[in-house]
Amino acid sequence: MGNNGDSRDTSINPVLVRHSLFRGIYSRVARQLGVDRSYVSRVASGERRSVKVEAALLKEIKRIEKIKIDK
Repeated sequence: MGNNGDSRDTSINPVLVRHSLFRGIYSRVARQLGVDRSYVSRVASGERRSVKVEAALLKEIKRIEKIKIDK
């Protein structure tokens, strides 16, 4: 049982772990390129175009996808 009396399972679903790795992707790419996070978000949504930002996003996504989650 947890501290508050519930019986939550403390193991984390691998899908959720994998998803959490994507959290912060815009901020990471923005830091790498020295641009604002909102600009990266706009490029990702198709509102703006930037070959450099798109390439950096794809590279980061590939890096994340290579991380193997075992559970």
